[in-house]
Amino acid sequence: MRLTNTLLRQHIGFYFKKHWLQQGKRVPNSTGAEEELVARGIIARDPSEVVKENLPREEFRIPGMVPPPVAYDETHPLWQAEPAFVYGDTNVLLEGVRQAQSLLNTVVFDDLPLKMEEKLDQTKIATPLDRSMQQAVLSALVFDTEQVKTAIQKVPDRPAYKLPRTYGISEGRRNQLILSKFVTHCDRFAGRSVNANRKVVFNARFLVPLVKEGERVLLNLKAESMIISHDPLKPLDTAVYRPMDQEVPSLFPLKETVSIPVQNIYDWRNDYPISRNYKHSHPHTILIHCSPSDVKNATELPVSRDQIEGRTMVKAFAAAAARARQLYGEDVKALPNPITVQAVQTDSKTFHFSVYQLNTLDLSSSTDRNMWFRKAPLELYSQCGYVVGKPTLDDYNKDVLRHFAVFYSN
Repeated sequence: MRLTNTLLRQHIGFYFKKHWLQQGKRVPNSTGAEEELVARGIIARDPSEVVKENLPREEFRIPGMVPPPVAYDETHPLWQAEPAFVYGDTNVLLEGVRQAQSLLNTVVFDDLPLKMEEKLDQTKIATPLDRSMQQAVLSALVFDTEQVKTAIQKVPDRPAYKLPRTYGISEGRRNQLILSKFVTHCDRFAGRSVNANRKVVFNARFLVPLVKEGERVLLNLKAESMIISHDPLKPLDTAVYRPMDQEVPSLFPLKETVSIPVQNIYDWRNDYPISRNYKHSHPHTILIHCSPSDVKNATELPVSRDQIEGRTMVKAFAAAAARARQLYGEDVKALPNPITVQAVQTDSKTFHFSVYQLNTLDLSSSTDRNMWFRKAPLELYSQCGYVVGKPTLDDYNKDVLRHFAVFYSN
């Protein structure tokens, strides 16, 4: 073959690879540095030994990085071998109040305690405070600037028809704003002497493990707002109300745990959100949200009013039981002093007021029972919103603020 310029031309990439391989085989010459270090008493280590050392892995999170999904199986840190009935914030009892009575060993009184009823009759709300509350209702439910997609609305006669989604104030924010407005106006009504002994905490979580007829039941519930006080509420006299004269409903052939979901992943411990060393650690009133999007039936049927009231009872029991075990120990059954908790549940329109007194944590006791006093639900208004472009509040019910003021100053 004749030698030409094309034949003698070299490929730059091929030449670079060959040169790289050739240079990689070079043997480094000794510089005398290692001998100098040994002479000075410094030990030189092989780099491969340092590189292969197993250093502890540091957990870090990059902003914006999505964490890996948690596996809900035996590898979960809260996995328990024994399953339990876990009642959460989105659950309701199938039989409503009757099932809650049977589960919690509670009798129901269809009115508030006598002293509270007397105080309600004596309490009057000043006209300026009442007008201010009406403006606060409009501010919370109409004038708030939040604009998000509201809950999906269904037509009962046409369940498959999809209505256009509307923008407005979310249900959770409506409930939060209206309750905060009521608490603010109760501060103005009660005065400084009462306000100094009240504090408000948000998203208070209660964990109450129970054993009912050999089965584990865990109440894992949250109070969106909770008023705590320096002094506990005075217990009601059982000699006056005589809870043992009433019978607890029987659900036979159903069990008390029907419709409560069963799980293997749960935290089996008692937890009250406030330290007992804090001077305002006593539960006073729990403020609960209850909107159609918050709760649902396992059967996918609409949630009834009786089920909503049963949910209120269970949450009030959880707050009182968590506090009782914090004070008297994990294994307490007969309480040295009853624990009384007030409860207010709302969907920003309907308000339900009740009082729960925990007398015993022995849910199978035949000598003592717990008591729950409830008031018929009160409607705050009939219509609140824009009507022909004008903010409207129709049929405002001032009795709601009166009940709130009595509960707050109790």
